[in-house]
Amino acid sequence: MNYLCRLAGAGMFAVSALASAQTPYADDEVYRGLGGKQGITRIVDALFEITLADPRIRDTFDGFDIPVVKERLAEQICEFAGGPCKYTGKYKNRDMKTVHEDLKLNNLHFNALAEDLQIALERNHVPSRVSNQLLAKLAPMQRDIVTAGGGAPQAKPDHGKLIATGGVTAVEGSAGGGIVPWALIAGYGTRDSWGASAFATRVATQDYSLVSYGAAIGIGDRVEISLARQDFEGELAPLDQLRIKQDIAGIKLRVVGDAVYEQDHWTPQIAIGLQHKKNKGVGGLGALGVTSVTQLGAKSASGTDFYVSATKILLEQSLLLNATLRSTRANQMGLLGFGGDRQGSRRLMPEFSVGYLLTRKLVLGAEYRRKPHNLGVDNEKAYKDIFLAWLPNRHFSLTAAYADLGTITIFNPKTQRGLYLSAQTGF
Repeated sequence: MNYLCRLAGAGMFAVSALASAQTPYADDEVYRGLGGKQGITRIVDALFEITLADPRIRDTFDGFDIPVVKERLAEQICEFAGGPCKYTGKYKNRDMKTVHEDLKLNNLHFNALAEDLQIALERNHVPSRVSNQLLAKLAPMQRDIVTAGGGAPQAKPDHGKLIATGGVTAVEGSAGGGIVPWALIAGYGTRDSWGASAFATRVATQDYSLVSYGAAIGIGDRVEISLARQDFEGELAPLDQLRIKQDIAGIKLRVVGDAVYEQDHWTPQIAIGLQHKKNKGVGGLGALGVTSVTQLGAKSASGTDFYVSATKILLEQSLLLNATLRSTRANQMGLLGFGGDRQGSRRLMPEFSVGYLLTRKLVLGAEYRRKPHNLGVDNEKAYKDIFLAWLPNRHFSLTAAYADLGTITIFNPKTQRGLYLSAQTGF
């Protein structure tokens, strides 16, 4: 009997995920965007076609009256969207958490349903903006529906996070944008698992090129460990033989909040991190007697950046917002050493990212990163970029950007602008 009750309760997951005390939209814009009652019926039909074939959650519907579930879900979507409907299946004397506490659903189950709903909406040509508005109503239910997990991560990665919610990889190896770390954790493992990613990035300006590559692992969607190597080369005289390498080891800890699920308030996901950087010396300038960044005025060839990042995904507005504050002495990310003849102590530098979710797999955005300007030989300016990230699946993403790196040394004093291309694999 207990087993049958669990099956029946699990089958109600699709309905009760939306059956909450959240306020429906005050107007019918979302309802009309879904295509009215007929459009919602088609969406629900598509959702169950996808879900009942999805090995991640199809077993939760075994033995359940699917036509009744579909009817109730269509009512609830209609009501939430501001349509002329009333949901008739609300529980009496039982709240959301009580209904789900024995079902032991985890984030993989919850995200699978959310992703299947996204696909159903796409198949019915619902605009991404409208789709995100509906998902904004679903996301906060995670707190009550997910009652399992949270212990030691399992040995096998579950690929359970939604696409794009691990970010891409910054040139220093941390999950985030192209030049700014975010509070998101690398990989697609949920809090019950782990995930990993590897990346390769090339930035080419008029006078220089930077190649960066490395890997990161995310554990329990809470801790991130990353390693990266940067190779910097000059392309134009007098620095056409310049070669600098740098190793970066990073760690990040998510301390509070959830960028995706907490759509019912403004609290961001916040993470703290550090990046320890070791410059490997200067090549190609031996004729000038320069073999170390300290001979260019840097105080040290190694150093550690500390940062705090706050990231929020606003689904109703299809926006991703990030602010990072970095404590650093690094010159050009550390490629020209740490500290200098102009300034030797740590300084707090702000960094910002904004992204617009064109679709669930395509993000258009911009970034800005201040830098300290420690060296007399380097009139260091802020980094800026405009990027487009394409994430077709969990195993591959491609990010292209137009980057403005400011000036890099007084020897080639013009502003360095060029293309940025980064490929990432992940799971």
